[in-house]
Amino acid sequence: MFPDRDVPKISFKEKPFGFEAARGQELCRSSVVSLALFDGDCAEENMLFACSGIALPHGKSILDLTRFVTSACLVREFNDKRNRDDKLRAALGGPLVGIDERFHGMIVDLCHDGFEDRKCAKFLSLKSLYERLELFQILNPKELHFRDYSLPEGVSSVVPSGFMKTSYTLRSLGYPMPPPLVLEFNGELLNQFEDRFGELRAWKGYPFGAPPNDYFECVWEKLQKEVVTNISRRVVSLASFNSDYSRSFACTGLLIKWHGSRATRTVVLTSANLVRSRANEDELDGNLRIEVFLPPNQRCDGTLEMYNLHYNIAIVSVKKGFNAIRPEDIFDGKKVSAKKKVVAIGRDTIYGLLMATMGKVKCGNKGELNCKELRCSTCKIKKAGIGGPLIDFDGSFVGMNFYDGSDVTPFLPRHVVVDALYGANNLILPSESSVNPVRLDSIRGVEENRWPVPKAYWYHGELEMDLDEVHMRRGRTLT
Repeated sequence: MFPDRDVPKISFKEKPFGFEAARGQELCRSSVVSLALFDGDCAEENMLFACSGIALPHGKSILDLTRFVTSACLVREFNDKRNRDDKLRAALGGPLVGIDERFHGMIVDLCHDGFEDRKCAKFLSLKSLYERLELFQILNPKELHFRDYSLPEGVSSVVPSGFMKTSYTLRSLGYPMPPPLVLEFNGELLNQFEDRFGELRAWKGYPFGAPPNDYFECVWEKLQKEVVTNISRRVVSLASFNSDYSRSFACTGLLIKWHGSRATRTVVLTSANLVRSRANEDELDGNLRIEVFLPPNQRCDGTLEMYNLHYNIAIVSVKKGFNAIRPEDIFDGKKVSAKKKVVAIGRDTIYGLLMATMGKVKCGNKGELNCKELRCSTCKIKKAGIGGPLIDFDGSFVGMNFYDGSDVTPFLPRHVVVDALYGANNLILPSESSVNPVRLDSIRGVEENRWPVPKAYWYHGELEMDLDEVHMRRGRTLT
């Protein structure tokens, strides 16, 4: 957090230089602006810094933006003076022009030339300025969409005034910072873990009233009361966190019976995406902290026990056993066929609301993931539903859901999950013997399954779309 800083009460004093141009004789009068930094919301507040700027040509976005290039001194003052209240604002209030009235560059700093009462200007040549604007992707941008956007190497961006809290929140949740101007113009962050799906169901005692429901089908009413109770006591929300406390991943999990456990720990079946390294998805990130949440108030750290990266399965235990739970026994030998109508279940990452969406099992696998054992349903879920159970209307576990951003939801059938954990479920948990997490899969000579998850990205249609791509709509020619 930025500490509270003392902002000087003495206003910045602008000192004129050179000769004032007579009216009607100004050079570049339509392209040179004054920029000033104020502490407060009105012009009467303390002015901290002032400089000049040069107007840039319009970009290729539909939104007609006026942009300026100026000295980085303004940015340094902005960062040095801002505090937690974040009341600083840059208000519209230079070029170097030769005697031939041609633009030769931009003044970036002033320095003494050996005489205390005289200063000379440092300037950026026109060629260097053009190269930097191309590097910033302000002139001739290589891309006009924001998927996988990152600032060019060596370029920094300033969080705009009034958005510090938003910036901290984005970083803590592990989301990418927005491209320039996207926050100020109300851009959207898509593919969030907080995106909900289906019909929502609040837990008993939920303090915020009935959750909003835009889902057109009533799923929970079609399930037996006993099935709903079982779901509410065995479906949990999970999140993993980096060493800097930023979130790495979030998903859903299913509490299961672990026959080899000493009955001292609650065991969760979930997706191995929770613990994969963001740098290399074929590796485990052993530095992650796992948190398991079962509403209304059972929240504990989890321990990774076993994992199968080939089938993207992870077993997580909670040292402090949860109360009033009804874990599913997926190893009971019961054969569950993928019936026509199924329900995909998930937990909201914020408040732990249950989410349910109904659909049908499709023939074959037409999703984006390459695992041959996967099947698909027409249930529509979001990223938070990864690792959650797919059940039939009797409440039986049919499979574990994944999300690939396509029109279908891939799921790993129950028998594949059981086979992947075969034998291990009769062993005590590694943590109970002070042993490191155990990898269960051996994929030598077998094609590697890939389990990518769509990344969050920023979107703003009017900033992204190229004007050249907008086709003119011609009306009829009247005769």
